[in-house]
Amino acid sequence: MPLPNPELGLIVHYSYLFLPRTRNIGDAGKNRPCMIMAVFQDPDDPLKNGILYLPITHSPPSPDEQGVALPADAKFAAGLDAAPQWVLVSQGNRDTWPEDIFNLPNQPGVFAYGFLPPRMFKIIQGEFARLFAARRFNLLPRNNML
Repeated sequence: MPLPNPELGLIVHYSYLFLPRTRNIGDAGKNRPCMIMAVFQDPDDPLKNGILYLPITHSPPSPDEQGVALPADAKFAAGLDAAPQWVLVSQGNRDTWPEDIFNLPNQPGVFAYGFLPPRMFKIIQGEFARLFAARRFNLLPRNNML
């Protein structure tokens, strides 16, 4: 199965690097579900192209993080497991496509879980926009992304 096209709300298996761990040299990140929050395409400057990934985690957000809990129906629609999960909206990785995208566990050739329902994506988008506007979003550029 080929790689999917990067689209808003798509959840892929990505090697996400959490910001506190960036201080540990050699930490290559953890492959996990990540939602595509933004797709940057600039035909005049390909170096500005990229993807903004938000991590999805089974751990509740820490006191210095913000997250949106995923309800059961959204997790089911997106192909995620039934355990409690949050999309962290206070940090993200910006990377090139399809850099650091991996197969889903035990599913060779499958790289995406599915899409969050549009209503859930809008909620996450709103929380992300609020934090971004308040300069409370932390971005980690990867692979020479600015």
